[in-house]
Amino acid sequence: MEGIAPATQRRPVGRLRKGLSILFTLAFAAVVALAAGGTYAYVRLPDLRALPQKVRQELSLHQSRWVPLRDVAPSLVTALLATEDRTFWSNPGVSFEGIARSVLVDLAYGRFVEGGSTLTQQLVRDQLLNDQKTVPRKLEEMVLAIALTRLDPKREILTLYLNQVYLGHGAYGIFAASETYFGRTPAELTLAQSTLLAGLPQAPSYYDPLADPKAAAQRQAQVVAAMEQAGALTQAQGRAVLKAPWGLR
Repeated sequence: MEGIAPATQRRPVGRLRKGLSILFTLAFAAVVALAAGGTYAYVRLPDLRALPQKVRQELSLHQSRWVPLRDVAPSLVTALLATEDRTFWSNPGVSFEGIARSVLVDLAYGRFVEGGSTLTQQLVRDQLLNDQKTVPRKLEEMVLAIALTRLDPKREILTLYLNQVYLGHGAYGIFAASETYFGRTPAELTLAQSTLLAGLPQAPSYYDPLADPKAAAQRQAQVVAAMEQAGALTQAQGRAVLKAPWGLR
């Protein structure tokens, strides 16, 4: 019938519209979250203030140990931020850059797949929310992340994240992960080990180097590429890191 495009032509257009809708929805949610700043967050303020105690209790439950940021290898912090939250030190808890970047993934799938979460958003999601991929939950996550950024210094937020993040193979927190994979403390991690661990938060079971070294190596290469793009490594340094041994237990 004239005037009706074939399905093969309509599908990319529909996917584009869906992706753009996701982008505008998330962008609007971020603006609302920045403006809202406090009303809903005030109700959750006791939960936000209790985060350090909550994380310590979970570490004890998982027989792990609290690690202050000063006792974490700087290379791990650099690798993690380059991969997960490049604007961590300057963003207000959410990242418009991350939202824009995530829409490329959403466009590819034609649905809400990735939300460009900052480390702060990941922290409040892991500790206070759930992992449902819905716009209301994303908005809640943004408001709480902004509130937490206003409440605590960035170093404290990063410390909380590192001590609560699940890194696969039953390892909760950076101390357990360093011990589980390498038999050493977080302060002793090499650059190769740091880039390996920094890739795990995205899919800790899938990228577990003890279970699937090939998948772990591919993810490590993505981390190294992110560090090169951020100016933390030269290409020559990146190649050297990828050739270095992991020293797994």
